[in-house]
Amino acid sequence: MQQFPLFETICVEKGLAKNLSYHQQRYEKTLLKFYPHLKVTTFNLAEILAKHTALYTSEPLIRCRIDYDQQNYAIQCFPYQRKIYRTFQPVFCDHIDYSLKFTDRTLLNQLLEQKAECDEIMIIRQGKVTDCSIGNLIFRQNNQWFTPIEPLLEGTQRAKLLLEKKIIAREILFDDLAQYEEIRLINAMNGL
Repeated sequence: MQQFPLFETICVEKGLAKNLSYHQQRYEKTLLKFYPHLKVTTFNLAEILAKHTALYTSEPLIRCRIDYDQQNYAIQCFPYQRKIYRTFQPVFCDHIDYSLKFTDRTLLNQLLEQKAECDEIMIIRQGKVTDCSIGNLIFRQNNQWFTPIEPLLEGTQRAKLLLEKKIIAREILFDDLAQYEEIRLINAMNGL
């Protein structure tokens, strides 16, 4: 398969694509940012998914990965089983940039190797909590959920929950983590 520099992960639950408008919006913004001086071909993600027969299975949850560049794409779909993430190992990296959903995850994978016995990592950049290796993080304080105001990647699930006012963006410092009672991972496949 051709190596594409960017990708989107879309959750298809019981045959329905979740948060598709958020994915379409991020995909289009990413194309313009990554290829500012090139002519790009914008695809309709809903049409791509509608053509893919692997989605019409008895599996209740499908993870669709669409890799792409400025003109082409490739799609892969897999049955998905949600996981529970209970423990997060803080890892420190002040130079990480994952502002676009890059297929090259070398640095993220190197950081993930530091997770020890934990389920996932919590990436700290310049003293501030950002994300984990596969999604955004949310933190519960009393009955309110918060998410870092400066994530590594502005996830589609995060965008939806912010718009619905189910989570609030705020600066979350590593030194203040003890103020929170619970941490959760959110991404295209895992909601609130």
